[in-house]
Amino acid sequence: MMGAVTGALALMLVASAVHVFGRPLLPPAGAGEHENPAEPYEWMWLQRANPDGSIPATAYRDALARTRQIEGETRTGDPQLGQAKWQLLGPSNVGGRLIDVVVDPRTPGIVYAAAGTGGVWKSTDGGVTFAAAWSDKLPQSMGALTITPDGTLYAGTGEPDHGGGGSYYGAGVYRSTDGGASWSSLGLTDTGAVGRIGVDPADPRRILVAAQGRLFDTTGERGVYLSEDGGASWRQVLQGRNDSTGAIDLAINPADPNIVLAAMWDKLRFPDGREYGGPGSGVYRSTDGGRTWARAGAPLPAVEAESGRIGVAFARSNPRRAYAITNDRIGNLTGFFVSYDAGASWTRPLTGEPALDAGDGGFAWWFGRLWVDPFDANHVFSAGVPMMESRDGGLSWISSPGNRFHADQHALAFDPHQRGRVYLGNDGGLYWSDKNGDVTGPWSRASVQPYMQFYAMDVSVQDVTRASGGTQDNGSLRSWNGASWNLYRGGDGMMNRINPVDHNNVFACSQNGGCARSDNAGDTMTSIRARFAGTRFNWVSPLEISAGGDTVYFGSNILNRSDDRGVTWRAVSPDLTGGPTPRNSTSYGTITAIGIAPTDKETVYVGTDDGRLWVTGNGGGTWTRLTDPDLPDRWVTRVTVDPQDARTAWVAYSGFKWESETQPHVLMTSDGGASWVDISGDLPQAPVNDVIRHPKHGDWLYVGTDMGVFFTPNLGRVWLKVGENFPAVPVNDLLFHEETKTLFAATFGRSILQTTIGDGSE
Repeated sequence: MMGAVTGALALMLVASAVHVFGRPLLPPAGAGEHENPAEPYEWMWLQRANPDGSIPATAYRDALARTRQIEGETRTGDPQLGQAKWQLLGPSNVGGRLIDVVVDPRTPGIVYAAAGTGGVWKSTDGGVTFAAAWSDKLPQSMGALTITPDGTLYAGTGEPDHGGGGSYYGAGVYRSTDGGASWSSLGLTDTGAVGRIGVDPADPRRILVAAQGRLFDTTGERGVYLSEDGGASWRQVLQGRNDSTGAIDLAINPADPNIVLAAMWDKLRFPDGREYGGPGSGVYRSTDGGRTWARAGAPLPAVEAESGRIGVAFARSNPRRAYAITNDRIGNLTGFFVSYDAGASWTRPLTGEPALDAGDGGFAWWFGRLWVDPFDANHVFSAGVPMMESRDGGLSWISSPGNRFHADQHALAFDPHQRGRVYLGNDGGLYWSDKNGDVTGPWSRASVQPYMQFYAMDVSVQDVTRASGGTQDNGSLRSWNGASWNLYRGGDGMMNRINPVDHNNVFACSQNGGCARSDNAGDTMTSIRARFAGTRFNWVSPLEISAGGDTVYFGSNILNRSDDRGVTWRAVSPDLTGGPTPRNSTSYGTITAIGIAPTDKETVYVGTDDGRLWVTGNGGGTWTRLTDPDLPDRWVTRVTVDPQDARTAWVAYSGFKWESETQPHVLMTSDGGASWVDISGDLPQAPVNDVIRHPKHGDWLYVGTDMGVFFTPNLGRVWLKVGENFPAVPVNDLLFHEETKTLFAATFGRSILQTTIGDGSE
């Protein structure tokens, strides 16, 4: 059937990066191998890396350009396919991660929200419902959103909150002068992520950008960039102390735009660790509009402190008031600071720091933002797991109760038209308060916000109105009979599978193989995690059900099997990986794909994150490793077996183009895996996350990639794009419902989309 794979784009990994700065990795190396092989913060990136840990800087742009070419070829070769209209299946009542929120200063009711991997969204009813305000053809990963007094929007792509595994690579800065109907590129395409954008309120031609640079290496545009010609050209005006330092935040003084504060962040990630602090982190101040800068002194952390993420903000009602929050390299608070002279000097009100530190929960690298009430300089908000609120300038803090809104806060905006209306963006979407942001008061949630990040999905074979899926930050969700989606399994939602014979028998997994089963459609769930054999579990551990519905397979580093629909389990393989992997490797030594032959549940193909491929013809009694030289040394994302022939199968691989060489992403065998043929053809050189065969046509294949959904009518000789309106977002799971001729795509940022596909009989 299906499986789940990632939706994120790797940057260039430097194999020797661990030695560049001479600072230890985080977390400690322990025994010298992956102690927690399913760590979320690296999983999404690593499978897209080359075997040597690198990806060319132009890989994403090249793949996107090839996608545009295929769209043109589809218009000519199969206009009907190109015009296929994708529609939202859901959910829309549950939102995904928001990075930034702004309110139109001219027109009441217009609110814009930037989704982590879902583009820009617009509400015209005060945040109740949202519609896309971002081109499907542009990169969907967002980092910052700014609006000027005349309503001009600026969007920075590439998510800067690099704590989560779903942070995706961006492609620079864009501008819209028509409310998001169209966007134009302003350059800075070589920065991997944008932390903040500031526009001079007195001169909109002057734009400042906090550029983060690439995550896994020290190249790319990073630091503070200034344009004085409306984005036509840029120059770096603040460079970090070292090549791992970029800018994460900036604030322009509302009364004197010559005064600017910038927060620099010294960080670098490795395949299985991170440096989220260093001597380059610090607060800088400019008094000439960003042309020159000086580092702020004590009591702000000195160079030797090797600080982590920092946030800065000015108070609009009192422009001489400024705030800064600093954290250490492992995510703990190191200080909250106040300036009464527009950042020239600083004080530290210590009394509120214990509560503020608790709000970060040790994850300060995921937050690090401050907002000040435009009408009250003492009313301050700080992002954390809860939202932290101070009404006395940081002397004391209030934490939002757990039942007010979703955890992990990232964005806040004050409505200039309705005093007391405050908008909040977090990992669960958009909320608003009419009590001036009182974190203990009532909050309302947007009802239509279709930008969820899915790892996996399934639809009932018996009833197409029954669907479920696993999501980042929002657990496993289900919608039975077309009803609103609701949570039925917590954690980060991963594999979701519905028994093809009895749709009341369902499985929902959380991270690291935390699976549960149900015989009443998820009303009650029983954990089965402890019943699995194995020593290493992937962040998204695969689970698949046989076509007959009685046998279930689960992968750790070995294959587990159940013959009673998931009640009892036994190991049916040895370790199918290369074993525990050394630190800084791009794999974890875990199974990532399971393909069960629909005609024979004893024939099973298994793929791993270290590029191994196996097959058994007797349910795991014996195993044959498939070693055809055409099989790439890449992370296996999916194995799909022909519905009519157990010896015919397709395998999909992650990864981008390696240097100048194209890489196979889809291969086919017709002899049980003895030999393989590359059928990738002219697909974009981008990760392929799923491959399925049309149930009626043996030559028709569909693939879900980081560039969208593609179709071949002839086993890869020609590839076409399924619908031009499909966004440039990773597709992690595909399913074709034969009875209704519906193709479903679970995306990492645009929820679940569906379209009707003909079978040639029309």
